[in-house]
Amino acid sequence: MKFSNLVSAFLVSALLSLQFSAFASDFKADPYLTKQFTLNGAGNLKVETSGSSFSVTGGRGNQVVVDMYVKYDGREVETENADVERELENYTLDISQNGNTIALIVKKKNNSGRSKLNLSFKIQVPEEMSSKFQSSGGSISLDGINGNQEIATSGGSIQVSNSSGYVDTHSSGGSLRVENFKGNVDVQSSGGSVKVNKLTGDLNVSTSGGSVNLEEISGSISANTSGGSIRAQLSNVEKELTMKSSGGSITAVVPEGLGLNLDLSGGRVNSRLSNFSGEVKKDRILGKINGGGNPVTIQSSGGSINLEFN
Repeated sequence: MKFSNLVSAFLVSALLSLQFSAFASDFKADPYLTKQFTLNGAGNLKVETSGSSFSVTGGRGNQVVVDMYVKYDGREVETENADVERELENYTLDISQNGNTIALIVKKKNNSGRSKLNLSFKIQVPEEMSSKFQSSGGSISLDGINGNQEIATSGGSIQVSNSSGYVDTHSSGGSLRVENFKGNVDVQSSGGSVKVNKLTGDLNVSTSGGSVNLEEISGSISANTSGGSIRAQLSNVEKELTMKSSGGSITAVVPEGLGLNLDLSGGRVNSRLSNFSGEVKKDRILGKINGGGNPVTIQSSGGSINLEFN
C-alpha cells in the first residue's frame, strides 16, 4: 500500500472522528427545555427540521426524554430568556406524542429573516426505536437503537453506531459514518465522505463525490461513486463484492487464500496473484483465484485498481 494512500485513509478517519466528537461535546449547558413521554411498545421518532442538530441515544425502559439546548448569538442559554422567547416566535416548534410516535417539528417560519438562535436536541429513547428524519441541515447522531432508520438531509453529518435494523440515508452533502451495525445499509449521497466499519449485513453505497472507506463488512458490498476513491479492508468476502468509480482509484485488501472470481478493470490494475487461472493485462484481470468463489468486480473508468492480500 502506498504511503500517500495510507495517509489519506488516516486523515479521512481522523476528520470524521473529530467531527462527531465535536458534535457530542456540543451539549455542555443544562437544557433550555425538557419534555418526557411514555411509550407502550416499540416507538417511532419523526423529525422535521431546517437546521437543528440531533443526538438520539437508546437505553432501557419505555421513556422518551427530549432535551432542547439553545445558543443565542453564540452564547449558551439555560433558563427562560426574553430574547430567546422572542426569537422562538419565528419558529414552528412542536414536540408531541401520538400513540407510540414522538414527533418533533423544528422549522423557521417563512420570511422570518436571519435568526440568532442555534437549537440542538438530545433525545433519550428506548432501544426499540425507529426514526424518520427530514432535515435541511444540522448533524444527526443515532446510537444504541434497534429499528428502521430513514434519514434524508440536504446537509449536515450523519452517524449511526452500536445499533441494528435497517438504515436508509439520502444526503445532498455532509459526511456519513456507520459503525458497529447489524442489518442492511443503503446510502445515497451527492457529496461527502462515507465510512462504514463493522457491519453485519448488506451494504449499498451510491455517491456522486467524496471518498468511501469500508472495513470489516460481513455481507454483500456494492459501492459506486462518480468521483473520489474507494477503499475496502476486509477480513473475508462472504458475498458479492462490487466497487465501481467513474474516476479515482479503488483499493481492496482481502485475506490470502480466499477462492474468488475476479473481474478487475481500470486505467491500470495492480495485484500480485498466486494460484490464478485466467487473463492478466495491464488494465484487466479476469479469472479465478484459488479455484474461484464469490464474485469480485472492481471497475474504474480512469483511476487505478489495486487488489492487495494480507
